[in-house]
Amino acid sequence: MDQKHFMRHQHFNDSLRTSMVSDVLNVIDLKADDIIFDIGSGDGFYSSEFSKVCKAVFAIDEYEKNFESKHYESQNITKIPESICEWIKKNDFAQATHVFFSNSFHDMECQNEILSALSKSLKKGAHLDMVEFNLKAVFGPPKNIRFSKEMLKTKVEPYGFKEVKYVEFKNHYFISFEKI
Repeated sequence: MDQKHFMRHQHFNDSLRTSMVSDVLNVIDLKADDIIFDIGSGDGFYSSEFSKVCKAVFAIDEYEKNFESKHYESQNITKIPESICEWIKKNDFAQATHVFFSNSFHDMECQNEILSALSKSLKKGAHLDMVEFNLKAVFGPPKNIRFSKEMLKTKVEPYGFKEVKYVEFKNHYFISFEKI
């Protein structure tokens, strides 16, 4: 992610996220014993919300400065200041019940490697949960790196996942895949 794109993500409107977060949390349906990895966690907005419900949150973001945010104050959030592309070379997702991306997967340079690592280490029934920009959104990343729902399904499903939930928002969509 270049610096200009990074700055756009950091100034994402909290009121817009708040309007989506309750819907996303309802659809994800986290339980007290869930362990979620928030990849490209940014300022920790979603990590903070997840930490109120589940056992543990692992927030992975390559921009260490993001971890200075108030959203990372919960004791059950483990902050991992590293690129996911480097992290997956020496770690896995074996303990995860959910792996979450919010407006970040499209930026990952190692998308196939991430999906391969998820395919190999997630247990059957674990979830890959993603919020992405709609192609029609008037803000966000360049349209040439965005995924439509069908494009994302075509990318993810060959790695052993199936779509189980979908929610459309004005500028975003949420899709949950289950490991089969």
